[in-house]
Formats: sequence, C-alpha cells, structure tokens
Amino acid sequence: MKDKLLLTPSMEDYLESILNMELNNNNVKIKDIAKDMNVQMPSVIGALKNLRGKELVVYEKNSNIQLTQKGKTIAITVKERHEAIALFLQNIFLFSEQEAQKMACQIEHVIKPETAKQFRNLTTYLNTNIIEKTETKENWIKIINSH
Repeated sequence: MKDKLLLTPSMEDYLESILNMELNNNNVKIKDIAKDMNVQMPSVIGALKNLRGKELVVYEKNSNIQLTQKGKTIAITVKERHEAIALFLQNIFLFSEQEAQKMACQIEHVIKPETAKQFRNLTTYLNTNIIEKTETKENWIKIINSH
C-alpha cells in the first residue's frame, strides 16, 4: 500500500504546477500544465492518469483538473521545500532568482520537509543576525566567493 503513494520527481512537479494554478484562482487545463512545465499534452495526460490512480487529482476528459485533499497536502509540502531552498540559494549563496529556482526544482525532490524547514530557519537567522547586522553586502559576497 505504501508503494501506491511513491511519487517520482516528475509527479511532484505536476502536483506543484497544479497547486500554483489553483492558488492563482485559475481553472486548470491540460494545455496550461503543458505550457507551465514545458512538456507535450500527451505527457500531461499520462501523468494525470497516474496521479488520478493514486487519488491525488480529480481528472476527467474535458474538465478542469483539481487536486484532491491528499494531492494538495503533498503539493504544499513540495512547494514549501522548493521555496525554502530557492530562498536559501538566492539570499545566502547569492544566485540569481532564475538560477535559484532551477536548482531548487531539482533539490526539492531529495530532501525531507524537516530539512527544508532547517534551510528556511538558517536563511532567516543568517539574514537577520549576520548579513544585515555585521556584514555589508560586499563583505558577504567576498566571504561566499572566497576559496
């Protein structure tokens, strides 16, 4: 039974994409997911059927796609991991937003939610207690980029 909920990184990405559209009050359609994820519509249909089989989405041909409560819970967890990592990479390691988002999308699938929370806590601590108080931005850049 536990294997039934085993999700691939791709499945997690689909859930996160659907969640983001739902949060923006959009009706979620196959073409919108395909555009958001830069994949073909048949790939989206296959993923939706798989996610429906795991009871994570409500999907019927020619209707809006919705997350089930279970799907929404997983999608929120994935989104929170993504945001924590992206924030850390952007604010602490000084990556551009685009670079941080791209890396976060890869890392989010291999860390536990607790680890993401630690990333978020460390980012907040470093921003509040070190970067903003004791170091100028230029000094922080030197520290991060020194070898």
